[in-house]
Amino acid sequence: MNRWASFIANLVLLISVEIRAQEYDDRRVVPGISTAKNTEFSPTISADGKLIIYESDVDKDKGWELFESHLDESGYWSTPEPLKSINEKCSFLAGPNLSYDGNTLFFTAFIENVSTSEDIYYSERLGGDIWSEPKSIGEPINTPDSYEGFPSISADGNSLYFIRTSENIVDKKSKENCFVIYVSYREPDGSWSPPEALPAPVNTGCERDPKILADNQTLIFSSIRDGRKGKYDLFQSRKQPDNTWSEAVPLDFVNSAESDQSPCISAAGDVMFYYRLRDIYTVTIPKQFRQMLNVAVRGTVTTEEGKPIKASILVRESGSMATSEHTSSAFDGAYFLVMAAGKKYSIEYAREGFLTETIEVDFEKHKKYSETIHYVKLKSTYTLNLTIDENDRNSFLNAFLSATTGEEKFEDSVKINEYPYRLTLKAGKDYELKASAVLFPESKIDWKFDPQTIKSEMSLTIHLAPEKVKYTAEVTNIVSKQKTKIKVYFNNENVDEVIIAESGEVVLLRKGDRYQVMTGSDKGFFYSSMSLVAGAEPSPPGGFSIAMSVVPIEVGGQLTLQHITFASNSAVLNPSSLLELDRVIELMQKNPSLHIEISAHTDNKGSNHYNLRLSQNRASNVMNYLTKQGTDIQRINPVGFGEQKPIAPNNSEKNRAINRRVELRVLKFE
Repeated sequence: MNRWASFIANLVLLISVEIRAQEYDDRRVVPGISTAKNTEFSPTISADGKLIIYESDVDKDKGWELFESHLDESGYWSTPEPLKSINEKCSFLAGPNLSYDGNTLFFTAFIENVSTSEDIYYSERLGGDIWSEPKSIGEPINTPDSYEGFPSISADGNSLYFIRTSENIVDKKSKENCFVIYVSYREPDGSWSPPEALPAPVNTGCERDPKILADNQTLIFSSIRDGRKGKYDLFQSRKQPDNTWSEAVPLDFVNSAESDQSPCISAAGDVMFYYRLRDIYTVTIPKQFRQMLNVAVRGTVTTEEGKPIKASILVRESGSMATSEHTSSAFDGAYFLVMAAGKKYSIEYAREGFLTETIEVDFEKHKKYSETIHYVKLKSTYTLNLTIDENDRNSFLNAFLSATTGEEKFEDSVKINEYPYRLTLKAGKDYELKASAVLFPESKIDWKFDPQTIKSEMSLTIHLAPEKVKYTAEVTNIVSKQKTKIKVYFNNENVDEVIIAESGEVVLLRKGDRYQVMTGSDKGFFYSSMSLVAGAEPSPPGGFSIAMSVVPIEVGGQLTLQHITFASNSAVLNPSSLLELDRVIELMQKNPSLHIEISAHTDNKGSNHYNLRLSQNRASNVMNYLTKQGTDIQRINPVGFGEQKPIAPNNSEKNRAINRRVELRVLKFE
């Protein structure tokens, strides 16, 4: 190589070294936290990167204690404060790990007269910087004799990574303590599965301080391995779809000749905090080493009045069976959820005594870390839009309603014009709903509260079945004095209902309703008709019996059509008239030689001329209906008599109603 080429090669080497040196210059102690006097060890960072918790030996007499510091808007860490509720209970503390939702702190502890060895404990955030007293995570993670420590909880809360002492307690070359990395999975009932040691290439003989990142796939840990610098270096491995682990990659943008341990990374995934030489360092993570892209949803869960509550939060990945469970803080309702970008999720917020709230979030197009805010207000009541109607009709009823729980009872009368009736019910309560109406027996419904289906607005229709009474129509032939089998028609004048039965057959009539009862026609006989109000009198055993008879047709014989009515001062037939007119049609069909006169009569209101014309028009309209249904017009003679032939004095409304009538008279019959 000539001198010029050698100069160029050395220059390139110097530039390369300088670039690498600049990269290493990014590794720096964290100002405001790291000190020259004390040791700051094992940091854990909140998912949003604004809270750091670590252990330090500030008070040499007390040993290790936990401290926390907050990042202000200017980018400076606040003066660290001790976690007194935890520190004062523990004889030994190490390896804190803050859950990604920020509401649970896991750590290693020994408590005098409680622990038999160093175990994993946790505390729950009670509000602000206040934490509950330590609670043991218990078996099967903790064991009586082994060291369990440096826990790391996954973002979905379903996996806990930690270390136990190794058979190779001390690395012979570096004299560093050695451990094995384990994982335990949360069971459906909330318990933890028996821990499993991670296989190679994670565990190779001397590991410690695992940290599962927010993507639930990337694991960073410290390891002493052949061919390295001889002390703890940081490595990274990723969980594969088949649950194996990728080759462990050394993180040489961090690693040094000293031991590099206890990594932690926020959900954004761009900065790492870690321990080296008695201090906490930070470094920017090169893009090729960053975890899978994450997004976050944060906010608060409160009542409608704004009171914070502890709620269960279930995250479901769309198109997948994957779920994760979380909680909001009881103190301020705060929650923080970390999810993988590029997917859709449903998030369900639930608490006993409240309606479940569900939101849908779509992160399919997100290309960088972001945080979405959702403030959730859970409702303690909901509205039941209630209607009460007949079971076989769509008509509403004036009704009496009651709603009863174990502790209270609500009663009210509901009018037809108030439907839908808005009934306010308490979430989490089961109700017994009762409704009744005049002549309608009570109906009862057990209204169960299902948090998965009950929404803020619900609808319910209570169908009431009318009270019914038994009737039997017995039809007798007046000539033979024998009962005859013939159709009987029961036409309800209150509602649109017609029941057709054979004579002698039991029918159920709606109590309190008025019925037109008519027999069919038989050859040579008139049909028979009557009116009744069902159940107007106490029912005898076995129900009511109606005695009806049919008489033979004779020339000059006359039949009053009792159910033919018209609109007031009009010749227009009322719809209720059609059933009897159909019986007249049947009479004409079965007796083809029958010729009849249809006569219409009025009361004496109005002039004689007006009444005569009105009655003639009414008789003609009856004839028109009969002929349109196929009766020969030559067999019918319509006559209007006006007020000329009253059958009762026109001195009362009742008598005038009797005089307003239509009659059928036989003109010819062979």
